[in-house]
Amino acid sequence: MANENIADKNMTSSPKLRILLVHNRYKLRGGEDSVFEAERDMLIAAGHNVHIYEVTNDTISENTSKFKLFIDTIWNKSSYKKALEIINEFKPDVVHCHNTFPLISPSIYYACDKAGVPVVQTLHNYRLTCLNGYLFREQECQLCEKCLGKSPIRGVFKKCYRNSLAASATVAAMLIVHRILGTYRKKVNKYIALSHFAKYNFTKKCGLPEDKVVVKPNIVTLPKELPQLHKEKNVLFVGRISPEKGVKTLISAWNLLKDTFGFKLIIIGNGPEKDTLSQKYQNNKSISFLGGLPHDEVIIQLTKASLLVFPSILYEQFAITPIEAMSQATPVLVSDIAKNATIIQDNISGRYFKAGSAEDLAEKLSELLSNEAELSRLGTAAKAAFEQSDCSTESNLRALEAIYHSILAPRK
Repeated sequence: MANENIADKNMTSSPKLRILLVHNRYKLRGGEDSVFEAERDMLIAAGHNVHIYEVTNDTISENTSKFKLFIDTIWNKSSYKKALEIINEFKPDVVHCHNTFPLISPSIYYACDKAGVPVVQTLHNYRLTCLNGYLFREQECQLCEKCLGKSPIRGVFKKCYRNSLAASATVAAMLIVHRILGTYRKKVNKYIALSHFAKYNFTKKCGLPEDKVVVKPNIVTLPKELPQLHKEKNVLFVGRISPEKGVKTLISAWNLLKDTFGFKLIIIGNGPEKDTLSQKYQNNKSISFLGGLPHDEVIIQLTKASLLVFPSILYEQFAITPIEAMSQATPVLVSDIAKNATIIQDNISGRYFKAGSAEDLAEKLSELLSNEAELSRLGTAAKAAFEQSDCSTESNLRALEAIYHSILAPRK
């Protein structure tokens, strides 16, 4: 991809760097792709010289050799050569990897090591210790830490990756080989964990050197201009409508309410449960399913909402939507499992409820919906918490630049 270098005079930063960004895109666009693009744009706008090495899983098809994919996942020789070519031509100060699985592979770290260029790796998920990357068993719809810091072999027999023995064995082989080689401990200069909870898991339970793991949340990008909007009596859910996101728990809690106090529940997003749930509750006048919406429209909905509910039962790495809500002075009611992926403090900038418990969620909803003054107080505190965090563009840029400079060799 062509080199990009666009400066935004409104954004100040430290001395300009030559940065190689590395990313393996997924077939279905996801949060990691969005974060990669947001950080890319942020760095370019700050005047850094940014080059992209990017591949996509769209090149994987039914005709792709399973054996070749197995080998390439562990060590992609072509990726190694390509990375060396780019590094030798572009001469980056630092290489920042986002996703390298499965086509770029850990061979990228060895190319950087050979060229003497330091590496930063963002830990977008738990792939270094869990075959599916989420510490979650989809078949049972429950959290799973059985492989956390341990051998991934159990996950192979459980078919934890794509419900496939062969695919799970491929990921496990990658992890085992590179643990033996010491790749993850020795060939990466700095890891970015998205929360303190994630850092704890990666260092205390998975053995990554503590001094190599720093915490920096994802950047939250907002539309440059938003209309002046007033809060409406809306309670919002935004996300994938699937079992692990807790939408059924939210709807069950809503139906337990004896009084909704004039509020409506608005559900935004698509997913495997969307059609079933929307049809089941189509006659419920207090529940609306809007489907997927463009990002700018989601922000408008978050701005108008009085409350966002985030009922996930996953160990989310970093939950963007609650932070976007907080930026618009909308408080968040978050599950006590997902709270670790947010900057929400209970009773200060939001509220917690017991994950998976419709009864506890209904109780918290009733308390908040019956007290609009409390909703307003929490919303004001939520906005203040966002402004003091590293999630805004300028704060996130400073944090990322500090990480880069911490591993750079002194300039002559």
